[in-house]
Amino acid sequence: MMNRKTGIKKAAKAIRTFFPAVTVFAALFVSGDPLFASCALAAAAIHEVGHILAACALGIRLRRFSFSMLGARLVTDSGTVPYLKEAALAAAGPAVNLLGAAYAYPLMQVCTGKAREFFEYFLISCCFLAMLNLLPIKSFDGGRILFCLLANISDRFADGRLADAFSFLSLFCLWSTSVYLLLRTGSSLSLFVFSASLFMRMTES
Repeated sequence: MMNRKTGIKKAAKAIRTFFPAVTVFAALFVSGDPLFASCALAAAAIHEVGHILAACALGIRLRRFSFSMLGARLVTDSGTVPYLKEAALAAAGPAVNLLGAAYAYPLMQVCTGKAREFFEYFLISCCFLAMLNLLPIKSFDGGRILFCLLANISDRFADGRLADAFSFLSLFCLWSTSVYLLLRTGSSLSLFVFSASLFMRMTES
């Protein structure tokens, strides 16, 4: 009986963990445009490649490669990486997305038909993913950057309470925006579910 209860708890935790990301990508695939879904996945892939290349360049040892609610997650040797290096590692993913968008823009201008549509969707996906990840929200790249910069300034911020406050405020604004768009236009359901799930996880922790 105990094993069954433990299994149910683990399954429920896994659902809470992956539900936001799964919802977003499922919404992309059922939107009727597989090309846009493919571009979104490509943007997510180069985002993670950016983190991996930055880790190699900075000499940061990666302990393991796992999956979190936001997709792939790189786990470093905790306590051995200087704050500024960890901030640079976190910034690498959004930076590569913006670089990809910068390359896609001129190609979009010279291409036509499906090729133009592909680069346009890729540009939008890269920009959206970069901006989303740069929000100062806990478990986002932006939240990690904020924590590392604050902790580097003073050990008083190493407990993360100030970063948590920024995270809560930013996530509340994201959720409020999704509610407004949902009521105003009837769209952005996936953003609403995504932000609401993150918000509930934060209040539970």
